[in-house]
Amino acid sequence: MDIDGSSLPFDKFRKAQEEIATLLREVEQKLAEDKRSSVSWVVSSITTGSVHLTLEGIPTDEVQPYNINEVITTVETGLAKLEERPERPLFFSDRALESAKALAELVGKDIVGIQVGSNSHKVNLTKHLVANVDELIGARYKSFGSVEGVLKSITIHRRPAFRIYDLLTDRSVACYFPSNFLDRIKNAFGKRVSVYGLIRSREDGEKVSIEVEEMEVFPSKGELPRIEDVIGILGGED
Repeated sequence: MDIDGSSLPFDKFRKAQEEIATLLREVEQKLAEDKRSSVSWVVSSITTGSVHLTLEGIPTDEVQPYNINEVITTVETGLAKLEERPERPLFFSDRALESAKALAELVGKDIVGIQVGSNSHKVNLTKHLVANVDELIGARYKSFGSVEGVLKSITIHRRPAFRIYDLLTDRSVACYFPSNFLDRIKNAFGKRVSVYGLIRSREDGEKVSIEVEEMEVFPSKGELPRIEDVIGILGGED
C-alpha cells in the first residue's frame, strides 16, 4: 500500500493499517468458506517519502503460498471493480466493502493518494469507490425526486451512467440513464442540470444514485438574457 502526501497524521496511518488488514482478513475468510482465519497479516517493511507499507501473509496453519496469493489477487481485482462500478466483487463481505470505503475516504487534505496492490498491479482509491460502495450497502431508502448539479464523468460501459456534482460540497450522485438519452447527455456535459427519477438515499438522507426519467439543462451564463432584453420583454422601454 502506497500513501502519498506532504504529511501523514499518525491516526490516519493507523487507520489505513487497520482497514487494509480487515479487508485482507475478510476476503481470506470468504475464500476459505468462512472457516477460522489461517493467515496472519503482518507489516514486513515500511519505507518513507511517500509511505510504502508492505504486508505479508504468514500461514498460521497448513496453508499453501498460492492460497495467500489468491487472497491478494482477489483484493486487487475487487478494488479495481469497485472503482469502476457499483458491483459487489467476489468474496467481498459487507465488512470488506466498508473497509475498502474507509481506505478511500482517507484521501483528502493530508493524503493526496492511496494505492493498493502488488508491484505488478496497483489500484488508485478514489471517490468513485466510496460512491459505489455507498450504492451497494448504503442506499437503503427509495423515493422519487430531483437532483441538481454539474454533469460530469459519462460512461457507457456495461450500464450507461453519468455523475452530477454538487457545486458546494463536490459530492457526486450516480445517474443511470436510458440509452436514448445519450445524445442529450453528451450535449449537456459540463453544464448544470436537474434530473428527476427514483432516488436511492442513505439513512442520513444523502443521495447515492438516481434512475433518470427526465432531465433539464440549465442555460449557461452566456445564454441567459441581458437585463436590457428583460426590460424590453416586460415593455418597460418607455
